[in-house]
Amino acid sequence: MNTIEENRYIRAVEIAIQREAIFYTPRPLRGQPMDLRCPHCNSSDLKKVSIAYKEGLSRGTARTGFRALLFGEDGPNVIVGRAVTNGTYQTELSKSLRPPRKRSYGKLLLGAGLVSLTSLIFYIHVVMANASKSSAMPVVLFGAIGTSVFFVLLFVAWRHNHLVYPRQYDQWNRSVVCQGCGALSQHKV
Repeated sequence: MNTIEENRYIRAVEIAIQREAIFYTPRPLRGQPMDLRCPHCNSSDLKKVSIAYKEGLSRGTARTGFRALLFGEDGPNVIVGRAVTNGTYQTELSKSLRPPRKRSYGKLLLGAGLVSLTSLIFYIHVVMANASKSSAMPVVLFGAIGTSVFFVLLFVAWRHNHLVYPRQYDQWNRSVVCQGCGALSQHKV
């Protein structure tokens, strides 16, 4: 088998033009610092929204105790008390940057139970107490309509938690806030 080598690109060294090339890549090369800028004020003082949210949120526990001597008709008494207070302090910026939330299935179930119990009590006291013959038709209608509404709301909550919430959380997680002007922007970090 004979192979023929052929140089198709032959150029003299004197003819070659040497220049520096700057390549713009969407991400910096490994080991190079990333330079993110605010699209509004061109500031490089950016902070991830999740970090700014957590920095503005603080939880605290305060303990207090007191002792007192009380004089009354029954004689002197000693009063001793103790209290523990748990609290959360949150800045306005942190409140505005809170992450998206999932819909609660427990609240949906509790709400459906409360509506059903209230409707049943209303039916017993109003309809059954005043009618000589009470019909089961309203109960059957409420059962059918209430169950279908419950399952529609359950589907809406499931859809939000599995389709909408992941996109919202990903968008929130990619967002940065400018420390200069306060504008929100999204960058892939």
